[in-house]
Amino acid sequence: MNGSCTVAIFGTAGTARAALKRRTPYEFRVKGRYRSKDFLVRSVVAIVAGILCVSVAMAARQAAGGAQESKDACAPVQAADQKTTSASNSSKATNTGGLNVGEAYNKITSEPGHRETCKYLRDETVTGEDANVYSDVFASKSGMATGTVWVSKKNGWVLKREVDVQMAGVGKGHQSIVFEYPKQ
Repeated sequence: MNGSCTVAIFGTAGTARAALKRRTPYEFRVKGRYRSKDFLVRSVVAIVAGILCVSVAMAARQAAGGAQESKDACAPVQAADQKTTSASNSSKATNTGGLNVGEAYNKITSEPGHRETCKYLRDETVTGEDANVYSDVFASKSGMATGTVWVSKKNGWVLKREVDVQMAGVGKGHQSIVFEYPKQ
């Protein structure tokens, strides 16, 4: 769709003038001039068609923008994950539930065809450091991982990650990880 919407109501200007000159019995008076009811109906149809065109165009832009927003929101989370794996850090993990959350998470996030969606949630402070908080959701054939990630505003590292994993036919689990980095 090229973004334009054209509605032809009257045809040529001559046709519209000829219809006004005929003065059929279906006329009404507006500001001293006679107009046909057909003109009124066509005007209303043109207005409605214009509103529909604008609505469709806005919905298409919004849908495209939503997909772009999700990809853009995942960029800082993915960058923080890469920085965190390359940095020397220690972490404290707490697991609850009936399955190994780390293994399940790795399987879901590495499975071909998985989908990742992210959303910026809020700003927060974690262990005395300012952070951006994101939701990070992975879905694949084998399960779903719904996470919250705290990314440092200072250096872009993951400070904390909470994830709930659900594997089809296997079970559920929760993991909370707090990352600690050497002081710089």
